[in-house]
Amino acid sequence: MSQHLTTAIVAGEMARRGYRVLAGPAVEVTGGAADSRLVQPGDLFCAFPGEETDGNLYVASALRAGAVAAICSRLPEGEWPGKTIVVAPDTTRAVGELAHAWRKTCDPQVVGITGTVGKTTAKEMTAATLADRFRTHRSAGNLNSREGLPLALLSLRRDHEVSVLEMAMDSPGEIGDLCEIAEPRIGAVLNVGLTHISKLGSIEAIQREKLDLARNLPSDGCAILNADDPRVVSVVPELKCQVMTFGEDESATLRRGPVTENGLFGTSFDVTFADSTERVTAPLPGAHTVPAVLTAMAAAISLGRTLRGAASAVYHANVEGRAHVLKAASGATIIDDRYNSSPASLAGALMMLRGLSGRRIAFLGRMAELGEHEIGEHRRAGEIAAASCDILFCAGETCRTLAEAARAAGHTDVRWFHTRDEAAAEAAAILRDGDVVLVKASRGEAFEAAIPLLEGRP
Repeated sequence: MSQHLTTAIVAGEMARRGYRVLAGPAVEVTGGAADSRLVQPGDLFCAFPGEETDGNLYVASALRAGAVAAICSRLPEGEWPGKTIVVAPDTTRAVGELAHAWRKTCDPQVVGITGTVGKTTAKEMTAATLADRFRTHRSAGNLNSREGLPLALLSLRRDHEVSVLEMAMDSPGEIGDLCEIAEPRIGAVLNVGLTHISKLGSIEAIQREKLDLARNLPSDGCAILNADDPRVVSVVPELKCQVMTFGEDESATLRRGPVTENGLFGTSFDVTFADSTERVTAPLPGAHTVPAVLTAMAAAISLGRTLRGAASAVYHANVEGRAHVLKAASGATIIDDRYNSSPASLAGALMMLRGLSGRRIAFLGRMAELGEHEIGEHRRAGEIAAASCDILFCAGETCRTLAEAARAAGHTDVRWFHTRDEAAAEAAAILRDGDVVLVKASRGEAFEAAIPLLEGRP
């Protein structure tokens, strides 16, 4: 029996639910994709409707690229005798049903992780820590939405003991929907912040959504909650499951002491659990990454590890973290942390930069989805940047506010540009050996295009 999902299982599950199925040969499905340009051989392609385009237009391209199956709302043109094709009126619902059925078949311990800031870092840290003892599956990249999380589950194998899944939301009810699909037994809520307020309307609405992960856990489950965030621990009286809290607060189940930052090599701090205290050395740089480490340790302890075992697993964790350290042709060090940006994560990254040696350069773009708080949060970010870097580069109209605030706070070398590429060209021209450059912006700003310029690659 194959450890992977197969097209035969896909055909059977989808037919049982009344969808039209054109069954091809039985082959392994090793992952899921919703972008035909990213399809890998063995993937199942799901043709989701989009705001700007329709996935049904790309089914044939995905099949030609090596997808072994597709779920779409209309048949692609041509004949595809070697492929399994499912026609469903609601592709999001259909792939969710398939993912749930496969999750039930494999039956791993599922760890769900949500929060406004740090979900991906915590997911990667937790998966790497648990891999010390368990055969561990993780959601890839940012497959964390109604569409993405089911695709992530398609790479689950029967022999996986644990699955660590990132859970995001930008609309009411989304966390609850993800819990129905994934059925987490362990759920971590990192924090509640302003990101997505433009879509949810209020911080209270964001709080309700994030805490739905904890509310959806079974009575024999475990909620891992940030004791330092009052909006997070407010849910504790409602919960019937075990609760483990983490943080600096005296009431925390996993209580941490002062953090020592070891530059780009990570952090160190003491953690107390019950009557034991261990020194933890973690590979992620910056004090703002400590909640991810504590989440990983709490998950490990909830699955039976001792505090010492969890600390050892963290030390040895091979983490694919958010911040990637690159070396430029100039000799400068580039901290590529442009996966996303929010007020808390930007503040943490700037504080990390402040503690590094060398000429410190911040290369910043817009923080998205802040709604009416956008101007105020960019102004606060500018004030933090003023005390954290030697040279500040900002790009985009929104960041004009950030730049002005930094100047008002006393920063004497602030350089604002209309476009990302103009800023990158100017920054690249001044880089020298020993410089450290922090690159951070929300995903929609596409700051990945600035990295080759800063590195000095043609």
